[in-house]
Amino acid sequence: MIRFAHSGIKNTTIFSIKNIINKNSSRYIKTTSCLLNLNDSHNFFNQNENLRQKNQTSKYLIGALGALGIGYFFSKNIAICEVDEKNDKKTSVEFGAVKEGLPFYTEDQVKQHNKTETGIWVSYKNGVYDITDFVEGHPGGNKIMWGAGHGLEPFWEKFPIHFKSEVFELLEEYRIGNLKKDETNKKPIEPKPDFYKDEPKRNPQLKVLTQKPFNAESPKEISAENLVTPLEFHFIRNHMPVPHIDTKTFKLEILNVSNGEKIEFSLDDLENKFNSVTIPVTLQCSGNKRKFMNELGQVQGLMWDVNAISTALWTGVLLKDLLIHCGIDLNDPKIKHVIFEGLDKDPAGVVYAASVPIEKVRSDNGDVLLAYKMNGQDIPLDNGYPLRIVVPGVIGARSVKWVGKIILSDVESQSFWQLNDYKVLSPSIKNLKEADFSKLKAVQESPIQSAICQPVDGNIIKRENGKFIAKGYAFSGGGNEIESVLVSIDNGQNWKNATLKKFDRPLYRSWAWTLWEAEFDIPEGKDQIEIVCTASDSNQNTQPESAKSIWNARGLLNNSWHRVKVNIQ
Repeated sequence: MIRFAHSGIKNTTIFSIKNIINKNSSRYIKTTSCLLNLNDSHNFFNQNENLRQKNQTSKYLIGALGALGIGYFFSKNIAICEVDEKNDKKTSVEFGAVKEGLPFYTEDQVKQHNKTETGIWVSYKNGVYDITDFVEGHPGGNKIMWGAGHGLEPFWEKFPIHFKSEVFELLEEYRIGNLKKDETNKKPIEPKPDFYKDEPKRNPQLKVLTQKPFNAESPKEISAENLVTPLEFHFIRNHMPVPHIDTKTFKLEILNVSNGEKIEFSLDDLENKFNSVTIPVTLQCSGNKRKFMNELGQVQGLMWDVNAISTALWTGVLLKDLLIHCGIDLNDPKIKHVIFEGLDKDPAGVVYAASVPIEKVRSDNGDVLLAYKMNGQDIPLDNGYPLRIVVPGVIGARSVKWVGKIILSDVESQSFWQLNDYKVLSPSIKNLKEADFSKLKAVQESPIQSAICQPVDGNIIKRENGKFIAKGYAFSGGGNEIESVLVSIDNGQNWKNATLKKFDRPLYRSWAWTLWEAEFDIPEGKDQIEIVCTASDSNQNTQPESAKSIWNARGLLNNSWHRVKVNIQ
């Protein structure tokens, strides 16, 4: 393991660089494990659940270089490492540095390679890369061509994306030479834009995973004690900068693609002209508990613990009622999906979007809500102010924040997050390069889930107390009610039925979690115990004992038994 020094270092991240076959002189990385110290700007793109992930295959990773900003990370002069396997001699090199043995190309030569016929080249610092073979499969469309024939630096600055170790490997496969720079007409360096400069303030007790975009878990002790999560402790999942919306001019647009009709509503219209309902709804990121799946094999995304989940009282207008008011026939065979577009966008103007089948919206038991209040107050900025779609029982990615447009369509959303992310791959697919997302269904309902929030892993319980209490939550998607939670301190040889605390809701419209607790005698003669929990719901859904059978390369929907080890003193 190698440690690199870097000025302004605050955080430490470990990553591995896999084997790269040395097919030519440009592919110089063999095998290593690197320990990098990164400053806070690393969070700009670190593990952004979707990598923005442009599928995270080699195509998506390298394609992002031309338009989507992975290079922001590299612009911080982070080193990568090279290992001579024969004598274990370790050296570090700066990404984009001159590499001996490769030809030099001038900036004019790079500019000449800006289309398929000539080959598509790009440069970064002192490196020149031929990405011709990749362009056709780029999921971001022609954005990659913005950088064709040019240096990538200005494009990278516009598209901050989280860091993934695969980028090091894959970009170097496209390295063809060194850049001979023309210093005579060098332009002054322009200040780098900060697209996150107006972010809202957050509670310091949140467990932060990334700063830019901001992603954070709720404190476990808060979850275990509150059926309704206090606003300031609700988990936060952002994909892009938080938008600031002028509610005086805000208009929600509803578009029916089948007939082209468009209707608009102001926030005042929604709050005062329609009946409001309040529903307790638990929202959960589909990557919740990903860190445990990652322990079985590397997965991609934010390494959530167990608290990418929270519950709130959401108040608003039932979307079904609003659409019927608009005269829309929800049984129109041309309407198969309802698309939600947010007002959060990347520097290229691409907005976050997702969709659900029309069946969920038109169902009397669907309860899809156009929410403008959260726990009786204005929705916090991070949670979607002024308007959020809340889709109960479905993964959080479909509950689009800052919603500005609703589209009734015959096709699902064509956004990246609907087509190329939030889909569960087969455990047999170990690498996202092998994935064909077009053949997979977008995840909708959440599976049954449970977790231990108290005590936390590594806690100490005092033997002199004689007893201890374990607490946590259980939740099931699709409106299923939690029927039981079983807790064990001897690896399942004996189980105790936990005491449950939950909302009183109609059958198959139970959209919120259940809190549980169980008291145990502290066993004699043991210095450590492992607490395990598992749940079942009103449809007799249960959790798998291990994540092995449900492991997937994106680390989604890990609902295996949760375990924590505590020490006894």
